[in-house]
Amino acid sequence: MPPTLPGFPDYSALKTKAKIDELVRLAETDLTNNPFVYGAGIAKLLSAALVAYRNSRGVPRWTTDQFLARANQTNRCFHLLLAALFDLLCNIEYVRGRLVNAKWIYCHREGASPKAFYSFLKQCPLCCLDRGLETRLAGAQHKPSSHHIGEITTTAMALLLRLVVEGSPAPLRIAAITKQSHDVDAIGYSDSVLLLFEIKASPMVNFPLCLEVGTALYELVEGERTEYRQHKLIDVLLDYKKISLCIPHRNLHFPLGGVGDTGWPYQAAIDVFGNHENLLSYFSAWLELFYAYSVPKRRRTAKEQALTYLVNGWGDEIDSNKTKPGLGRTDDIKKGTYQVIKFGAYYHDENASLPVKGVLAANLDPLFLRPEYLDKMVDLRWGRGPNFIKSGDEYRIREDLLYFVYNAILAFNEPVINDPLLLPHFDLAACEAALKGGVLDGLLTQWAGGAAKKT
Repeated sequence: MPPTLPGFPDYSALKTKAKIDELVRLAETDLTNNPFVYGAGIAKLLSAALVAYRNSRGVPRWTTDQFLARANQTNRCFHLLLAALFDLLCNIEYVRGRLVNAKWIYCHREGASPKAFYSFLKQCPLCCLDRGLETRLAGAQHKPSSHHIGEITTTAMALLLRLVVEGSPAPLRIAAITKQSHDVDAIGYSDSVLLLFEIKASPMVNFPLCLEVGTALYELVEGERTEYRQHKLIDVLLDYKKISLCIPHRNLHFPLGGVGDTGWPYQAAIDVFGNHENLLSYFSAWLELFYAYSVPKRRRTAKEQALTYLVNGWGDEIDSNKTKPGLGRTDDIKKGTYQVIKFGAYYHDENASLPVKGVLAANLDPLFLRPEYLDKMVDLRWGRGPNFIKSGDEYRIREDLLYFVYNAILAFNEPVINDPLLLPHFDLAACEAALKGGVLDGLLTQWAGGAAKKT
């Protein structure tokens, strides 16, 4: 018996049926069901933040805060919110079950109380803002393993994709592919189309955790009681009640409660970011970093340059090459481009009535590198050799046999939809209207109740 999936289109006549059989067999429609990620907590936090965003839309801060106002004056405010929420979801999941006592950055600035930072970069998140990059703090970077990062980012993106397609004029179902090594990350489908997603997503910023130490900490150096040197990596006895998510460039601290609390850190994060004032503070701070990072390096002001030290992908040359957000790495663009071409070559049957389309999905496009990396490639097309017919000095091909390399690049900040077939499935303006109008309340309620039991 072939595998079945409720609501999946009839693909029995496709020559590529065996390939699609495998997708159906590996598909998981419960996007929160992941043994490596607390997907139910991610969904609940996303639901709370979206409700908070909806509740915020009439408050004065949208005009008085320069960064919120700047976003609000464009048609991309909701786009950027989704990118900011992706970062928040990853940030909270990065520490869930992974927080340790070792290798916190000790920071005791003159005139300030001592603090310890649990950082995701290799520099003090506070001092880099006014003192620039100092010696790289080897060992200070508390990132999850690559395997777990992939599971975290794919889960967060799949949930956000589901939000977008359910709020668009032609809704789709979304399912994750459970085999991480598979060439397809997720699928979207209705009775008339099948979409294959290649997800290339990584957060722009992971804010550090902060522990208010309260008093200076000391060690013995050659028998003398000496305060820890500035930025030494230390082990701490954690008073978890004092841990906060720190937004260094705004001097903001969002309390995360106790690590032993039920649902930590999600319940605390839900309580914090389910409040629209806190969400707007986070979004404004994120936007300030986004706008600074979006400026090409050579054109950044001194302040913009300092702000980008908090951003993944710009702390030093090594970090810049390996951890750029979204599609910022050339390697990710190369791999993503190959995958979407492969989807067309191996899954689409040009003689069948069911269209199978590849889609490249990311939280952000290359931003300031987009003109160099992507702009001249977005409208490229390809076709199979036998379908080209030589006529004199020209080759001709039927339009329906000429395919976009990128049917769509679903980067939240600036999505590109080349294939008209996909336009009604990915409409962020319609999704925001659906959120405001209550159309998505069923989905948000489902997510809000989904974190009652930890998977």
